[in-house]
Amino acid sequence: MHLSGTSIAAPTVSGAVALMLQANPGLTPPLIKAILQYTAQPLPGASLVQQGAGSLNVDGAVRLANALRTDIAAAITAGTLKPGDNLLASGRTMPEPVSLIQGESVNWSGLVFAGGSHLLSGPALFQKHQGIYDPRVVWVRDWVRLYQPVYWKTTPANRFMRYALESKPTVGALVTPGVLWARRAVAGTASYTDVFGVFTPTLQLSGLLGFGGGASGSQGMVLSEGMVLSEGMVLSEGLVLSEGLVLSEGLVLSEGLVLSEGLVLSESDLQAYSATGDGAMGGEPW
Repeated sequence: MHLSGTSIAAPTVSGAVALMLQANPGLTPPLIKAILQYTAQPLPGASLVQQGAGSLNVDGAVRLANALRTDIAAAITAGTLKPGDNLLASGRTMPEPVSLIQGESVNWSGLVFAGGSHLLSGPALFQKHQGIYDPRVVWVRDWVRLYQPVYWKTTPANRFMRYALESKPTVGALVTPGVLWARRAVAGTASYTDVFGVFTPTLQLSGLLGFGGGASGSQGMVLSEGMVLSEGMVLSEGLVLSEGLVLSEGLVLSEGLVLSEGLVLSESDLQAYSATGDGAMGGEPW
């Protein structure tokens, strides 16, 4: 039986999330999303545009959720879990990135989409806590905000949110060192006819990243006087998966954000995420 549409996808994914939370009640919504993408099954011949990270893999999602700490959400709220801290449960290791489904060996995609325009990979995504797993953080390309909930006075406390305070974080790490980033050698300039960039088959891109075909961020994505991407690393020259936007010249963050039309945001009121070169993660949470 073959079925399609959100009316089928929504309850299926919701059921998978329920199983994940049953295995590990400490997961945050952004972490759940990352696990679902990382463990997804890439379908042969389909590109990033057609299938994203791949098809839902419940077995892989639950196994990875089971390998992580069960106090993640509470520790983030308390401010005791910082980017780079160990995320694995005591005595646990990252599970093998493969599932056995109805006798078929299924490889995981190993891919996570973040920040609207970044493709991440590698076991470091779940071995260490990433700033993007904080549900209060919103990151879209060069725009980062922290939303602190303010609750109504009730008993018990902190049950009904009244509003959220918005602020611009200046210290902390969105992504820690060791995480792989898709780069030009992997994704290339986006081209439908030549099957490059976002039109690269997910299975092929997953295999390349799995064999080290990405750039390991030596400094991660750091918020300290701006945003640092490994001292000016070029990301994919066209790999952008947000609102269907493809940049012909890619994303360069050595002197600020440069788009294909020459728009430079290094002098903008967003404080532009220019490269600082110091790579300091900062010891304080956002």
